[in-house]
Amino acid sequence: MKNFWKHSADIAARLTAAPRLLVTLDFDGTLAALAETPGQARLTPQFKAALKALAASPGVFVFVLSGRALSGVCPLVGLRNIYYGGNHGIEIKGPGFVWRDAGAAKARAGVAAATAEMRERFPAGTGVLVEDKVFSASVHYRNLKAPYRRGFFSRMKAIMSAPGRGLRWRRGHKVFELLPLGASHKGSAVNRLSSKLARPLVVAVGDDLTDEDMFEAVNGRGIAVRVGRKAGSNAGYYLSGQTEVLRLLRFISEARDWGKK
Repeated sequence: MKNFWKHSADIAARLTAAPRLLVTLDFDGTLAALAETPGQARLTPQFKAALKALAASPGVFVFVLSGRALSGVCPLVGLRNIYYGGNHGIEIKGPGFVWRDAGAAKARAGVAAATAEMRERFPAGTGVLVEDKVFSASVHYRNLKAPYRRGFFSRMKAIMSAPGRGLRWRRGHKVFELLPLGASHKGSAVNRLSSKLARPLVVAVGDDLTDEDMFEAVNGRGIAVRVGRKAGSNAGYYLSGQTEVLRLLRFISEARDWGKK
């Protein structure tokens, strides 16, 4: 991986020259700092202003692509005229485009049943948060209490090894995620929206294992940027931390403004 800022001149030239640009951003850990619980995450006014300015730039499309449900991420960002992806790309909506993975939608009953089962296994007193996102579910263990640590991981191992009702498990940062087999992911979501928008140059920014799908889809024909350096990542560039994402958003806006002069 290359340090983004050490190659910023070459990247700026690509951003300036591109007729159209699709800036795809994860939410938690990228646009917003990681919080103790999903409900505590907030988009700061500075980030919101930077996103708004970027979306107003001619030829630029902004796509906030999150593991959260679409109904959860939209109000957290609160901007019109941008694209949103929820459940890692199972659902997408934005100007002139609404899409949902039909296969994943059929798995809702299985997700609901699995969520109810996990809530029985991991009640609130354990520090585990089971989140039902309709088309997927998350088991957050950032606040797992020490007395339950061994039991939690042994139970999760057993759950993940059991036959899965057309569902599969995947690990993220302090979270286990339950998803429909064969469901759309962040890589296919970026490709789908990119095709709709006549294939603009794509900039993809994220910080977690689930973002590797979009890095893989983008790299070689776009600009993939990981928040935090990680060996083996599909991203070509990295930022040192989440606070640098704000600088990145402003950098992209400035590059586009320069191209209009």
